[in-house]
Amino acid sequence: MRILAGEVQEALEVPVTVVNQTGARGTVGTKAVIDAPHDGTTWASGGVQDLGTYEVQGLLDTSLEDWHLFLVVMNAPVLSVGVDTEFQTPQDVAEVMNAEPGKLTVGTSGIPSTAYSAMQAFQSHVGGDFRAVAYDGDAPTMVAVVSGEVMATTQSGPGQAAMIKGERVRPLAVLSDRELTIEGSDPIPPVTEFYPDFNAPGATILVGIFLPSDVPQEVVDRMGALWENEIANSEALQSYASENGSIFNPIHGEEAMDLAQAAVAETAWRLYDDGATEVSPEEVGIPRP
Repeated sequence: MRILAGEVQEALEVPVTVVNQTGARGTVGTKAVIDAPHDGTTWASGGVQDLGTYEVQGLLDTSLEDWHLFLVVMNAPVLSVGVDTEFQTPQDVAEVMNAEPGKLTVGTSGIPSTAYSAMQAFQSHVGGDFRAVAYDGDAPTMVAVVSGEVMATTQSGPGQAAMIKGERVRPLAVLSDRELTIEGSDPIPPVTEFYPDFNAPGATILVGIFLPSDVPQEVVDRMGALWENEIANSEALQSYASENGSIFNPIHGEEAMDLAQAAVAETAWRLYDDGATEVSPEEVGIPRP
């Protein structure tokens, strides 16, 4: 966000300040934007799947349709294994999941988490079963994979980038339909190269900034032009994505909303089906995908 703020500031020739307001999975900062004047000068930022599931989680009364979305990067899960394992392809992992259900240990950041949901999506496609082991964030999860405490992980690209570049883990596939290039490492193939029908939009976290839907139209028009020109061609943002394991994907308008709605629907229903939320997505207008 700080790199993005710098690019926006240079393009608009006005100061842009990033204010960290952590707490309650991002709802503290999001509510601050809702409560501020909707004049287009105060924006929220974060992950679309959080923004779109606050109602389902009972955290905040807001939905995707309350916002204009300007997305910057996608943080996709990467199926990686320890270098001492015998796994060389996603099919090798799937084979063990089916032949010996529960033998495969997978490090995640808990239930629910993006990594756990991503592994669930992989399991639903290939069959079999796995055993999730929860850790407190990216760093301890990756240490567990490197040490051999668990066999695999599906943490996001940014959470794995350092270990992948250091060849401390073996990335087998990014759970997306796009390859992932991390500077200093070989491109990681998309899972669709191995399973062409794989589709899990909720597995990839969409990151960007969000403006209330009732800001002046001239603000929306200017931001759209900014995204299509300066942001789409930003070398600083492209370099950040390449170095840190993100997929650069600056989009806005209907394209961003369509992508976000698909991701949120899958995420919301998976949370509900797993018993992590009591509010049905259907109650807040999110149809089952």
